[in-house]
Formats: sequence, C-alpha cells, structure tokens
Amino acid sequence: MSKAWCVFLIFWFKGSMMGEKQLMSGQTWLCTAAASLCIISCIASLSSIALIAINRYVYICWHNSYGRLFTRRRSVAALVSTWVAGVVFDSPNHVGWSSHGFDTKTQKCLWDRAAAYHYSVFFVVGGMLLPFVITTICYWRIFAHIRVVKKRILRTQFQV
Repeated sequence: MSKAWCVFLIFWFKGSMMGEKQLMSGQTWLCTAAASLCIISCIASLSSIALIAINRYVYICWHNSYGRLFTRRRSVAALVSTWVAGVVFDSPNHVGWSSHGFDTKTQKCLWDRAAAYHYSVFFVVGGMLLPFVITTICYWRIFAHIRVVKKRILRTQFQV
C-alpha cells in the first residue's frame, strides 16, 4: 500500500506541473513542495522495494526466522522508516546544503543538482544505489538458494 501511495504522489505531482513560467512566477513554494514530495516519495518507493526484497529473502532462505523477524510491529516500523528516510534525504534541501529548483532540462522541480555536488552524491548513493544493491543482493541470494535446494531435491530423487 505504501508503494502505491509513492507512485500516486509522484505521478500526481509530476503530471500536474505546468512548466517554468507557471511555477516560478512568484510561487517558488509550489516548486519546493513538488520537489520535496517527489524526493520523499521516490526514496520511500525505492526503500519499500528493498524492504520487500529483504522480506522475501528471509521468508525463502531463512523461513524459520521469518515469524520472529517480521512481526506486525516491526513491519509497521519498517514501513514508517521508508517515509522517514525520504524526509531525511530531502531535509538537506531545506537547511541550506542544497536547494530545490526548476530544472529546465527535464521540465520538473527537483533538487538543484548543480548547487551542491556532495548532496547529489549523498542522494544518488544513499537514496538510489543502496536500495538497488540491497534488492539485487537479496534476489541473487534467493536465486542461489533455489538452485541449491533444486540440486538437493534432484539428488534425493535419483537416490531412491
């Protein structure tokens, strides 16, 4: 459900943008709000995908530990943490490390990639690459686990 809200917010805000003249004609708050919602939603979305991958990995590869690790309370805390991570990744734009602005190249309000190189690296590595790497590792480990189990099953079938 959280993933659905992320996608809804991203497309609703991005689809409702009219262009630089409408956004920047004395209404920079609108661009800032759109950029903040986009960044928070994108980080929450990518983090949710990584959490789903972790959930599937534990369920398939460590099934005996699944019930202990993924209780209702911990699952809710993990879901909330995805949105908190989004706020954490966007907050530097509000405290002066970087800023939001209209990007004429993409015709969208985003963080100003030219304002602070270090923030761009922080955002891309921590907010995008980290969830991607976690997801990739989890699904790779699931694939490897399934291959081992498949070989074990085939060995026992031929021993009978």
